[in-house]
Amino acid sequence: MDCVYDVVEQGKTFNMDFEVARGGLLDIKVKIFSPRGDVIIDKMTFFNQEDDKRLEEEGHISFIALASGEHKICFDNTMSRWTAKVVSMLIPTVSAKGHENIAKLEHLGPVVDSIIKIADNLDAVTRTQHHMAIRERAHQDIQLSTNSRVHWMAAFESCILIGMSIFQLYYIRQWLSTKGPRRRRV
Repeated sequence: MDCVYDVVEQGKTFNMDFEVARGGLLDIKVKIFSPRGDVIIDKMTFFNQEDDKRLEEEGHISFIALASGEHKICFDNTMSRWTAKVVSMLIPTVSAKGHENIAKLEHLGPVVDSIIKIADNLDAVTRTQHHMAIRERAHQDIQLSTNSRVHWMAAFESCILIGMSIFQLYYIRQWLSTKGPRRRRV
């Protein structure tokens, strides 16, 4: 079990996106512990489905911290004894002073509101790009594996064809031979 730590204040929302990029059935168990050691989330996730929307939901975790302090995020791969996993995760950082602490929304102008919306949309685009980069790596691994198999099968097929050609030449020469037991009469 490998763990990472993140400090979350009480009442704040913790968000995390993660995905298994490589290894076995693309499954992993995620456990999140509070600063006191209580289990907040214990979830088994599978990333081997074709539905992108469902994959994003599988790899997204969000909760409101009940206590301030260092939360422990653990990825458990004990169900897969032989296959190592490559897990990619993204925990967005929040600045010490959020935009809600600087001024109230009614005091902000429409331009600042637009900037805040754009910032939120850019965060969503960043998460989507992160997800797509992981998917691209997974598909590239599959493509390279398939390409390797195709090369080996082509070499095997070439050997079979060369062997059959040699056999056919030998057989036809024996059949047309005048010295062999099968003489042709003219």
